[in-house]
Amino acid sequence: MAPKKAKKTADSINSRLALVMKSGKVTLGYKSTLKSLRSGKAKLVIIAGNTPPLRKSELEYYSMLSKTNVHHFAGNNVSTPPVDHPAKKLLRGFGGSKR
Repeated sequence: MAPKKAKKTADSINSRLALVMKSGKVTLGYKSTLKSLRSGKAKLVIIAGNTPPLRKSELEYYSMLSKTNVHHFAGNNVSTPPVDHPAKKLLRGFGGSKR
């Protein structure tokens, strides 16, 4: 039963990622994600499994300071859902403008 639930959860995350990608309120890449965390605009940070440990800990630290949720994606940056961006990055920071 566990593998079925894990697959269903992964499908749910992938479908939600596709929806957010379609909305356009996405930040791709390490530097821009750090900027959005520092400014407080990020709402969720998804970290790929093959992110280097130092970067991962930096992102977790800045996320903790800005009270932003972090999701550790089980796959690597290649197995993440398709992105309409020329350069697939290691991580994604989701957020929008806070009004």
